[in-house]
Order: sequence, then C-alpha cells, then structure tokens
Amino acid sequence: MSLVTRLRRRYLMSCAQAEELRVPFVLAPIHRRSPFLLRGRLRELGAADPEAFLRELDADGIHGLVAAAVDEYCRLVPQYAPGPGSVDSAEGALLYGLVRTLGPQAVVETGTASGISTTYLLAALRRNGAGRLISIDLPFEAVDGFDLRAFVPGATIAREDSSPLPPGREPGWAIPDELRARWDLHLGDARELLPALLGELGRIELFFHDSLHSREHMLFEFEAAWPHLVPGGMVVADDVFQREHDALTAFARAVERPFTTFGNLGIVVKQ
Repeated sequence: MSLVTRLRRRYLMSCAQAEELRVPFVLAPIHRRSPFLLRGRLRELGAADPEAFLRELDADGIHGLVAAAVDEYCRLVPQYAPGPGSVDSAEGALLYGLVRTLGPQAVVETGTASGISTTYLLAALRRNGAGRLISIDLPFEAVDGFDLRAFVPGATIAREDSSPLPPGREPGWAIPDELRARWDLHLGDARELLPALLGELGRIELFFHDSLHSREHMLFEFEAAWPHLVPGGMVVADDVFQREHDALTAFARAVERPFTTFGNLGIVVKQ
C-alpha cells in the first residue's frame, strides 16, 4: 500500500473507526499540498466539476490577492511571520469549492482576523450571485512586539491562541473592496453573539469555525450551529490538528455522522 493510500485512508476514518483524532500536525501539510487530493475531496463533498472552481480562482486572481495580503502581513508584523495563521491556498480553494457547490443563502464564520478565509468565502458567494457571509470576530491588534490590544473592551486571549491584526488595521483588512457587499461583521465573543445570530438566521448551509480552538469552545460552536444547518449543510473547522483533543471526533460521534479532513480543515456533513 502506497504512502498516499495510507494517508488517504487515515484521513477518511469514520467515527466508528476513530476513537480519537491524533494525526500529528506534521502530516497535515503533506496532505494539503496535493492538488489531486484537493480535487478528490471536493468531489466527495458534492462538487461535480472541481477543476472549474480552481480555474475560477485563477481567473479572478484570488490566490494572488491573498498572497499579497500575507506578504503585507509579514512586512507589518514580522514577529508573527510566516503569516497570519489562516488557511493556505489549497484549504482556501476547498472552502471556495464548498460554497460554490452548496449555493448557500447564509454562511456563518467565527474568527475573521485579517480576512484570508473570509476572502475565499466571499469570492465564492460573488460567483454564486447570491447569499451572505455573517462573521463573528473577537479581534486583537499586535502592539509593541508580542503585546496585544483588544478591540472589544475587557476581552483577553493567550498569545498562542491569537491571530493578531497588524497595527492600525481593522478586522478583515485583507478582503478586497469588491467582495465586501455580501459581508456582515459582528465584533464580540462567539459565546455571547452566536446563539442569537443563528436564531435570527434560522437556517444556514455552512458554518465555518476559526476562532478559539479549545475543545470546549469548538464543541460549543459546533453544537450551536448544527440544529440550524439544512440537510446537506456542513460544519467546517480550521486547525483541527492544532491541539491534542478530540473535539471534531467527539462532535461527529454525538451527531452520528462521519467526518473527513483536508489539510488542517475538518468537515462534518449533515444528513
């Protein structure tokens, strides 16, 4: 059995086969660099023509815009290089393809930061010609080396949990102006804002978690979003390999659904 086959099988574990998700972080970059696996994962998740989505990203120059923003981030806050701690281009392409496939009316995101993943989500909504992205962010600004300033009074965060903004930049600063028409941003703690926001929306097609990656907080967000997802809707989480806990697998077991991963993203699809 080839290495690629073994990795692919490991990443496609069902909940019944996996009591814990303990794949080392070092394996995630190996997995996410493969265009073949990207196209395959998009097909498994319902995309009829993944290649067309990848061509759209190239035609619209989205990867280039994101790369320029990452370079700017590293110039402004070199202490946080090599980048803003967001999705890479392949993971962004997966998010883009999921939104193009689902054709959602409502996407909810927690954890906007500089707006890299947000850019991919909004680019897909623009291509769809419909839908809105509603984001919740609890942002912090990098000041004086590794010190942080909270945008929301009283908010605190551990440095290792933060994706700080460059000095003087607003949340989502990297999002191109032409993509912002379908975006609503709410500043605050997801624990306080998410339940009411989901209640107002009623039904959503995609929930993207990229805020605090503790087990408790991830499960809170997953459990809050799940009842509002339509059949075929998805919970997607970034950085599922960042911490050694089982939030993704525990949630998938609780809702009796399999999970899949791509790079550092984890996905659970509602039946």
